[in-house]
Amino acid sequence: MRILRIFYDWPGKWDGLAPAGYEITKEQLNQGHKVTLMCGFWRGTPPENLPNLNIISTFREPLAGLIFLTSSVILFFKYFFWRNKYKVDVIHSHGHFAIWIYLYRKLVRNLPFLGSYEFEPVFVTQFHNTFQGRWESLKKEGKAVTFISEKLFYPLGVISDKWALEVSTACLFVSQNLLDEAIKYYNADPAKCFVIENGVNTELFKRVSEQERAKTRADLGFDVFDKVVINYGKMVPRKNITTLIKAMKILPVNYKLVLIGDGPKDYNTEITNLIADLGLSRRIKLYGYSTYNQVAVPLQASDVFVLPSDFEGLPKVILEALATEVPVIYSGFDFQTPISGAFKLQEKTPEVIAEYILKAIEEPQKIEIERFRLTFSWKTKVVAYENLYRKYLKSA
Repeated sequence: MRILRIFYDWPGKWDGLAPAGYEITKEQLNQGHKVTLMCGFWRGTPPENLPNLNIISTFREPLAGLIFLTSSVILFFKYFFWRNKYKVDVIHSHGHFAIWIYLYRKLVRNLPFLGSYEFEPVFVTQFHNTFQGRWESLKKEGKAVTFISEKLFYPLGVISDKWALEVSTACLFVSQNLLDEAIKYYNADPAKCFVIENGVNTELFKRVSEQERAKTRADLGFDVFDKVVINYGKMVPRKNITTLIKAMKILPVNYKLVLIGDGPKDYNTEITNLIADLGLSRRIKLYGYSTYNQVAVPLQASDVFVLPSDFEGLPKVILEALATEVPVIYSGFDFQTPISGAFKLQEKTPEVIAEYILKAIEEPQKIEIERFRLTFSWKTKVVAYENLYRKYLKSA
């Protein structure tokens, strides 16, 4: 099968959604498909290549908040001139990077001399969030939105979502709550919308021996009596890192917190000031940005992963923790079916977070790891994508 993937967040820098697109693409290549990637990449870090992968790249976001007016425009012209030379069976676009391709498809689909040609490939759009749902959540939680986001980024993101839903052959959502948002805010057609949850690299993220785990804990400065709480990823206000820090103040002194990631300078300053003000400097270890491969190590040394987020699609970090057999406490999304070892917060207050952490550690729930791996491996997810592709290829 010949596949064109459009994905704005691609390694070099292993941030955001980058690992998901990378793992999907790698697995599709392993299964013998021919894949071309149109992607954004981080300035100063060239795209991470894979054998037999054809990469057509542009800067991910030269100016913050202006991706729709910069790299997305460049992407459209690269796509426009590329599409005449190369035939593909499937175009699989992830999110809003392809906004102007969606508009182009909307404009030409009823033109008799262009419509049939342009719509030969099956066009699948995958939603990792909905802009309207994210925007409503920020307003509900009273979180600040920058001027450029409120006036430009979010309005164009909403338009991108609507165009994608209108012109795609099929739409994928990484969680049921995202599909529900698309129906609620955009009146999405359920007949062409499907939920395929995110996956995880089950070879990279896995439990290690007790001896290796003890050595890692010692290397990180923890002893046998410490209970290690971990959170990693982008440190932004919607993930309520400061609330998690306040929860640590309530917990016994042998409960320690590892924070890994970077974020806006003002929020980083708020985090460091709060730790100092609460006298938690000896109980909280702050690390900056860490690559995809590196975070597997401190995760293996942890007792529980906590993500008290306002909204998520289906975050890769939660799946990575569960694959490592570390219980998770989360909010902001729902699994399709209950997962052993995963506890959804009913409230995002320090007191409730502390209560859940105590319960997860003192009353551990065994993770059904073989079932989890079978359900959430990237190989399983890619088979689900292919089944969907073939459903529409047969009906074309």
